[in-house]
Amino acid sequence: MANSLDTNQSIQNVLIEIFENDPKAQREMNPEEITAISEQYTNDILSFVQNALKYPFYLLGIAALLSLVALFTIKLNKYVSALLLLFAGLLSIFTLLPPILLFFASNNLFKTSSQNQNAVRKLM
Repeated sequence: MANSLDTNQSIQNVLIEIFENDPKAQREMNPEEITAISEQYTNDILSFVQNALKYPFYLLGIAALLSLVALFTIKLNKYVSALLLLFAGLLSIFTLLPPILLFFASNNLFKTSSQNQNAVRKLM
């Protein structure tokens, strides 16, 4: 979707129309300036959106990597795995389902980790 923003003429036309119909721009600029600046404004907005849409994918990739590391470290240390799942949930907070599942998994690991520590303390 981000790559198609440059070629999507309807989005560009809507942004140009919004800028050209802005009352403040109409008061402060003549029509030639509005046309030139509206195209520059549209290009700036579209390039910003393209760059901003990349970050969620990077964060999801890092969250997936942290989740995999957490899965491999569950047997070694459940507390560290719970922390990794918690961080993965925080990184993917902009989505809906993954952070909820990661927070539940982290909470369950914290519970089992504390129960195991309490059982070891009772034995000693």
